[in-house]
Amino acid sequence: MKRVTNMESIAFSEQELLINASTDHGCYVEILERIKQQIDAMLSYHSRVLVVRVDLHTVSFQPDNQMMSAFIRKIRKRLSNKHGLKRMGFVWVREQEKAKSQHYHLALFIDANKVRHPHHIILGIEAIWQSWLNPKPFTPKNCYYIIKRNEPESIIEPFYRLSYLAKVRGKGYKNKTANDFSTSRISLKQ
Repeated sequence: MKRVTNMESIAFSEQELLINASTDHGCYVEILERIKQQIDAMLSYHSRVLVVRVDLHTVSFQPDNQMMSAFIRKIRKRLSNKHGLKRMGFVWVREQEKAKSQHYHLALFIDANKVRHPHHIILGIEAIWQSWLNPKPFTPKNCYYIIKRNEPESIIEPFYRLSYLAKVRGKGYKNKTANDFSTSRISLKQ
């Protein structure tokens, strides 16, 4: 069973970070932990990490997450080919509330020494997602951040923003074999 927190913050060994939770709505601890793990892993390889957030809506209900798996493969390949990126971190969550089909919240973690602004990343995301006849992805206001390895305070605002992905509301409307979320599996650099 997934753990839920309604606290204002979550403590990690080196830092306590504010999260977007309240007594009205909680956040899944596992998702918060995985987000932090992937940011830390990316920072172990790169001194600066670009975080890009978008929302992806589907044209119809999908019983599984095969579309997201295929999307992650395609965007990873595109970033590798166009920007020479060796690794790409990500987190996505699947949600469905009142709509008939699910939507996904997505964050990508990219080497900010190679890509400093998300404009071309977002164009690539739109091209791939719309090529499958899905609606144009929604890009939220202030959709990107740069987190710096030697500036621990640079994670505060992006982590709070990403904690929205961990909210309990909207999760669970899926087949038993489909996941509510997924992240990359980048390990800390040894």
